[in-house]
Order: sequence, then C-alpha cells, then structure tokens
Amino acid sequence: MIPPTSHPVWRKLIAGEKTLKSSNVGINMLIFNSTMRCKRDPSPATVSQLVQHAHEYFTKFERVLQDEIRQLLS
Repeated sequence: MIPPTSHPVWRKLIAGEKTLKSSNVGINMLIFNSTMRCKRDPSPATVSQLVQHAHEYFTKFERVLQDEIRQLLS
C-alpha cells in the first residue's frame, strides 16, 4: 500500500534523507531530479509539488515498484 502524500516519508525521500535501492531507471531519475530541485528550492510549494509528483508515479507504477514501496515503509 502506498502511503498518502501527507506521510512524512515523501518529504524525506524528496529531501534526500530517505534512500531507496532500485534498479528501476525511471524511479531513480525521478528521485534524483526531485532531490536536486528540492535543494535548489526548498519552499513548501515546491516540496508539495514534488511529493505529489512522486506519489502519482508510485501510484501509476505500483505493480512494478513493490520492492521500492516496501522500502518506503521500512
């Protein structure tokens, strides 16, 4: 189950405080780009937008990101 956007793990992931090990190129690119953007502009609006985007990606590809979702929740 994917945590809601209000769950603190999303902000930690975007800020680079939570790492995921994945062989999925798409998720690795999304996390890298989001982290870089968050470091350039850590405003609440930007972080909220990045969290929403990451959540949508995980939701869309939930079936193939099961290992990554488990890591989010651990």
